[in-house]
Amino acid sequence: MMKELMMSLAVLGFAACTTVQIPADRLEKSQASIRGAEELGASGVPAAKLHLQLAKDQTDSAKKMAANGDNRALLVLARAESDSELAIGLTREVAVHADATRAAEDLKAVRDRGTQ
Repeated sequence: MMKELMMSLAVLGFAACTTVQIPADRLEKSQASIRGAEELGASGVPAAKLHLQLAKDQTDSAKKMAANGDNRALLVLARAESDSELAIGLTREVAVHADATRAAEDLKAVRDRGTQ
């Protein structure tokens, strides 16, 4: 009985020290998404900057969680990827809005010249 208890405790102790493997492609995909947001200029768009920072923090947290054997690491990594993709979308939205505003102003200028 005592021997079985000691074996059970040893197995539990070993299990507590295990790590969760984050597939390399998942980690790379998340990091690539963060790089993409940075390259698009997300740090210059307040809402995008927030989500970019969240993505970075969550990626770091996921790595630490995985090292500590926390199975939620993959979920946190997925959240990081979602936040970086949101940062990309918000950054693109600002760029598209600026382009549309310039186009409208250009069109107005052309129309104003045509009526003179």
